[in-house]
Amino acid sequence: MSAAQPRMPPPDRPVGPSPFAANKPSIIFSLIYMTAVFIWLGAGDSLIGGRWFAVHLFTLGVLTNLILSFSHHFALTVTRGNQAVHPLWHGVTNSGILLVLIGIPQANRAIMVTGATLVTVSVFAAYLRLRALRLKAIGARFSWLVRLYERAHIAFIYGAVLGALVGANVVSGPFWGSVRLAHLHANVLGWAGLTLAATLVFFGPTITHTKIVAGADTRAARQLKYGATALTGAIVLLAATGINGTPGQVLRIGAAVLLAVFAVTITQVCVPVFRAALHARHSAQRPLILTLTVFFPLVVWADVLVVATAAWRFLDVLGASAFTGVLGPAILATLLYVAPMLRANSTHGRDLLRRRLLMLARTRAVAVTLGALLVSVGASRVATALPLSAIGFGLLAFVFSATVLLTLAPVNVKPQQAARS
Repeated sequence: MSAAQPRMPPPDRPVGPSPFAANKPSIIFSLIYMTAVFIWLGAGDSLIGGRWFAVHLFTLGVLTNLILSFSHHFALTVTRGNQAVHPLWHGVTNSGILLVLIGIPQANRAIMVTGATLVTVSVFAAYLRLRALRLKAIGARFSWLVRLYERAHIAFIYGAVLGALVGANVVSGPFWGSVRLAHLHANVLGWAGLTLAATLVFFGPTITHTKIVAGADTRAARQLKYGATALTGAIVLLAATGINGTPGQVLRIGAAVLLAVFAVTITQVCVPVFRAALHARHSAQRPLILTLTVFFPLVVWADVLVVATAAWRFLDVLGASAFTGVLGPAILATLLYVAPMLRANSTHGRDLLRRRLLMLARTRAVAVTLGALLVSVGASRVATALPLSAIGFGLLAFVFSATVLLTLAPVNVKPQQAARS
């Protein structure tokens, strides 16, 4: 009886261009801005603008680049369109972002308005592209996804208008706080939240190499439509809560009710994605998807309670939780998924990077979750001798840096090296 022959590894084959190749400029911009975010957070208030400046680095620099890029990518995917984004728009967007970031610490209204106008024009142009793609793809199964992306882009636009009113001191007195509150909700829950919720339904199961429960996408399409409308109404009511006395309180309760409708929608989106990810095979991004689908509903329901009770002192906690527990894991999971397709030009190269990123994946997710919790508790200003926020941001910065270094290490192996792997 002959000895069994050793099993030979599959041949290494070159692969074509990555399906995410067009997203590469925005990913690079977002990584640069994310690095700056951690530098500013690590420096505390010693750098110009302090932590408030770091928030704008994240929301404008990181989120806006990624949302514009990936919403267009997925819109092309579901509509089977071929409308490329001209490279000039990357320059317009980031020129506007830089002008806003330069103008904020100097309180220079002219620079801020110019920058905000450029960014808003870029987002509006992206909205028009999305709308054109959807209208040309009549009958596409996931056209609802593009429609929600459109609504998220509109949320950015009226969020930018509200932010301009606050930044230029056009509103004053109690309306300064209410318009700022509406601005925060438009950007965090509208621009980022709606985009993430829609993408989770379409891309969440794919990123964890599994399938969502049958019919969940149809239900999500229906519920997200109502949730987006409720969020828009809540933002309008929040901006008007600066009215003194009982009318302002009634508007605030009305906003809380509408935010509860939005929270129900987010819960209905996240639960099936969580269940699908829970039973999926292990991957580098799977634990992060589990983390964000738990944090996301908790954050929006906590926001309902804060608005209903006017417990504004907890707004910083909500913001910290949304950025570190929801958006942070979402960004990291997406980058872990697309990195092998962007970095490697062969099948073995992609497999090598996937195996590398899979190492300590659960530990990475635990560190991200712990970091988010520490940042959130620290934002609540709980009396303690430990600098909880600094420790939390340190953990997140370490995970981010380690992941980027693993991704940037060489992965394009030669054929003889692949045969030995």
